[in-house]
Amino acid sequence: MNLTEHNPNVALYVDDFLPYTHGWIYRQVSDPVTQVKTVLCNIRSEEKAFPFIHCVESSSSGRWKEYIRGRFWFGFKHIAPRLSATNKNKFRKELIAQKINLVHAHFGINGVLIAPLCIELGIPLVVTFHGFDISSAPLRWPAYKKKLSLLFQQLTYAIAISEEMAERLAELGCPREKIKVSYLGVPLEDFPFVDRSARKTPVVFLHAGRLTAKKGVPDLIKAFAEAFVNSGEAELWIVGDGEEKSQVEKMIRISQPACSVKLLGRLSEEELLRVRKESDVFVINCRTDEAGTKEGLPISILEASSTGMPVISTFHAGIPEAVQHDVTGLLVAEYDHLSLVQAMRKMLDADYRLQMGKRASEYMKIKFALQECNKKLRSLYNSALLNH
Repeated sequence: MNLTEHNPNVALYVDDFLPYTHGWIYRQVSDPVTQVKTVLCNIRSEEKAFPFIHCVESSSSGRWKEYIRGRFWFGFKHIAPRLSATNKNKFRKELIAQKINLVHAHFGINGVLIAPLCIELGIPLVVTFHGFDISSAPLRWPAYKKKLSLLFQQLTYAIAISEEMAERLAELGCPREKIKVSYLGVPLEDFPFVDRSARKTPVVFLHAGRLTAKKGVPDLIKAFAEAFVNSGEAELWIVGDGEEKSQVEKMIRISQPACSVKLLGRLSEEELLRVRKESDVFVINCRTDEAGTKEGLPISILEASSTGMPVISTFHAGIPEAVQHDVTGLLVAEYDHLSLVQAMRKMLDADYRLQMGKRASEYMKIKFALQECNKKLRSLYNSALLNH
């Protein structure tokens, strides 16, 4: 390899480019420092929100195969994931045409799919892992777990989005020298500090995230109803949509009129920014669900903290790396109902919230600024090329 080849010319590979909840991937792709030249994907979504010039989408038949495999996973758990011949040929042509010398796949399953093509073309592969791909997926999908072990040998770097996830990767058998921690960053200029000191009651608690089992939203509503029995003390605003929507709606009906809970549904980035400004505390009740699914490090926590919102969450996955307990927020054990109730009650103190929020915003500047995080990612690309 000559010196000119050390300059990364990167292709991103994801299943879906991009769901509305995955804007953090776009922040990497659209930053010139990361040198992403093309995107390979199976599905093209939200094109207006996430435009990208070079984007190669797989065939419609490939999309249906992926949908069927995902919907009826139990029937495919002993079948290894792989690209169709059509999609492999299409992706191969794009990698050659764009003179790609490094592929970055998000999520372990996508790493498994693209690894054979990277080996064929002699292109180094880095894979970012996010949560379910190294928690519930290996438990539920034996064929994937077997391929994951092979992927650890094939990839150049396994990127963990938290130190806690790095340990999980090592426990699964990834060589420690290949594991690199690279946090997902926040564009701080888009999430400036908001002085909420002049706000009066009710205290507004905000949850923003998909309504999934690992977010624990029904239990959050139950705890909120117990914490605030007096009308007018507090409100809980829930932003998001997902498979637990009916359970959430049921819990809201049960809880009211004893407390004020609003289900706002899916919001645009502009709408969510306004809602954040009108809220006082960010709360997200993360836990390991019955399938064994874990979070990585929710980007919603980083965005809320950047605006000066104190956070209530759990000692789960990488969250303690973003929320300093009793400094920038309050953390409780997973499924600890009483402690969650008490944490919310503590946030009635306006001065307590303000001081925590200020420290949270400063902490984001130190550890999670997007420019610095993307520079770290770029340095990993450079190192992968040198060490391939």
